[in-house]
Amino acid sequence: MPIFKVKAYDLNGDLKSFRKEAVTEDELLRTLGFEGYVPISLQLEKNKDGKKETKPLKLEDQHMFCSMLSAFLLSGLSLTEVLRLLQRQTRDKRLQPIFSELRESVESGRSLAQSMKSQGVFQDFLIGMVESGERSSSLPDILEKASALLQSQITLRRKISSALTYPILMLVVGFFVVAFLIAYVVPQLTGIIVDSGETLPLATRILLAMSAVIKNAGLPTLLILFLAYLYMKRKGKRIRLPIFRDVRNLLTVSMLFSQLSTLIKTGVPLVQALEMSEPMDPVKGRVHFLAEEVRKGYRFSQSLERQGTFSEDIVAIVRIGEVGGNLPECLDRISANSWEFAQTSMQKWSSLAEPIIIMVLGVVVGFVVLAVLLPIFNLSDLAGI
Repeated sequence: MPIFKVKAYDLNGDLKSFRKEAVTEDELLRTLGFEGYVPISLQLEKNKDGKKETKPLKLEDQHMFCSMLSAFLLSGLSLTEVLRLLQRQTRDKRLQPIFSELRESVESGRSLAQSMKSQGVFQDFLIGMVESGERSSSLPDILEKASALLQSQITLRRKISSALTYPILMLVVGFFVVAFLIAYVVPQLTGIIVDSGETLPLATRILLAMSAVIKNAGLPTLLILFLAYLYMKRKGKRIRLPIFRDVRNLLTVSMLFSQLSTLIKTGVPLVQALEMSEPMDPVKGRVHFLAEEVRKGYRFSQSLERQGTFSEDIVAIVRIGEVGGNLPECLDRISANSWEFAQTSMQKWSSLAEPIIIMVLGVVVGFVVLAVLLPIFNLSDLAGI
């Protein structure tokens, strides 16, 4: 539960400073009023980074939130009634205060997007879609679209996890087996040759050096990696591999153009649709540049071309949509194509992972075997066997 730093006057007129837990700022104000305090300052306590101590919600939770919110809103319930229902129905103790805070924040006059942003547990693209839905008065449709996008992300992530489970397990087991061989078995076998005074082959000397490094620094290195993993998990950070940069770009393009298509279909002008969709784009200033170019009188395809980060096929499809008067449909096509390309790319990397891991482990094990057998062969030659 959030902790607030409070400065308030008590019943005797004395200024007090203290810390107090509350789900929301409004709830804290009511509690202080009941206790006889007159608050003059409320400040949400933050961590060393200056951010609220929050962990992002799981994709499954965000998908559930969007799908249920959309369904209830389409049935005619008000937003506050829907948030109250979600608060009562959920059994997750972490989600209950989030829904409660959202409801109280909306009741106090904030928009749903502002309330979601203040919590720091929802994805930026989802907040951007909700904001555009509120501005265009099409929140249920936007939430339904966001639910579909989140479901696609969940499905893609599950496929990738399923495809990579066996290769990663094989890599981990192979790593520990090779580390055990290098750290304990190899020194025992080569100790006899070292005692004989014979000069060890280069491969064997390299292997012994690796063995010494693993024995001396292996456990500290594993401990550091484990602590780094815990830190990143707590902060909600992830390692972004360069090989997946294109996949991330494709997913961004897919969500961005899908959002633009939805807004244009609801009657929102292109410039305004671009401004509403800007929070979804992780590349700062790119969508703003497009909006400014369109405002100056350039076509959308010309703006994309002048911006320079979008591929030629995207520019060509947008140009066809402008000429044919079916821009929203062309934007949907770009979104679908980008999503399909992203899935294909991820499946390709997951398919290549297993043979690459097998090849790497084969090379490592072959090197270990060669480094152990070479000095044995040399001793056999000296002994005349």
